Amino acid sequence: MSRTAPLLCLLLLAGPVRAQPATDVQVQVGKTVKLNVGLAQGLNCDDLTIVDAKLVPSKDKKVLVLVLKGKAAGDTYCRAGTGFGQTVLVHVTVSEPDL
Repeated sequence: MSRTAPLLCLLLLAGPVRAQPATDVQVQVGKTVKLNVGLAQGLNCDDLTIVDAKLVPSKDKKVLVLVLKGKAAGDTYCRAGTGFGQTVLVHVTVSEPDL
């Protein structure tokens, strides 16, 4: 039996992996959007030159809220929740303000 056989068996038993759909959020430069992310802990954004992101507790302290403030026109992805547990993937599109 080869060394890779146990690993191959594990992969086959794990089943198919599905990509998590992203929640689309649009915000204008200088404006703020809030998104309930439940109990997702930790935050990671691909491009912090486009959006300022932070996790804050809700008013009732039962869930976390992802606060996104547009900094520059463009788009990026942010994920609330890192490692194990619940995660929320967000596709953020920042546009210039209407004139």
